[in-house]
Amino acid sequence: MSLIIIHKNMLGFTPVYRKLFNRKGYGVHSPFVFDLITNVVADRCAYYSCDDIALIRKQLTQTHESIHCNEKEMSVSKAVKRYGISRKEGDFLFRLTNHYKPRTILATGSSLGLTPLYLSRYDSTVTCMTLESEPDFARMAAYWLNKETNPSLQIRTGVYHALLPESLAQLKRIDCLFIDKNVGIGDMDVIISRCLPLIHADTFCVLAGIRSSSAKYDYWKQLCQHPQVTVAVDMFQMGLLFFNPKLHKRIYKTII
Repeated sequence: MSLIIIHKNMLGFTPVYRKLFNRKGYGVHSPFVFDLITNVVADRCAYYSCDDIALIRKQLTQTHESIHCNEKEMSVSKAVKRYGISRKEGDFLFRLTNHYKPRTILATGSSLGLTPLYLSRYDSTVTCMTLESEPDFARMAAYWLNKETNPSLQIRTGVYHALLPESLAQLKRIDCLFIDKNVGIGDMDVIISRCLPLIHADTFCVLAGIRSSSAKYDYWKQLCQHPQVTVAVDMFQMGLLFFNPKLHKRIYKTII
């Protein structure tokens, strides 16, 4: 297994320290990561697609219809606030896919439709498949995805490990893999293991909620040491993994 280089000062990074020194690429010697930080993380351009999705988020937060999540009943408004992706993180996902232009996207967890919208809105011809374990979340997501002009947006409902074989056989390759913050470690491990044969040098993986628990953060650190991972970017609540063997193996830290 290759050695990942972690500067000793990086272990004690606080969000403020990362924001001050790495947000705009200061001190980053990798051209690849410098490009990521300056053109994606620090990009503050206004995108109309993000504004459109923000309106959908607003409608969801004003919807008091009852749905079920984790066998508990709650309003759509409460569900999207508790389990949905934040606007800041969603806008980042849009900038990320808009920059790297993935053609096949697999998302596990839908945020009631917000996640696949952020991931796919940069191009109306991209293939984006979303797997969702919560039936009511999938139903809400399908409502919004069916309003899109992109015919290649799919959502499938069920247990992740049961959905993966057919879904991966259809995709054949993965350019972008997104794993929602509500996906448990056991499911994450299955998803990543099953997806590894479909990744390639230009694939990137986004893991949300890497610090939602100490166990999940430990799992994130294990993933950073995987032999196929070359560059890992710790953005505090989100983590990015890249698999290009031409990149020097290293962990970077920044913040959205």
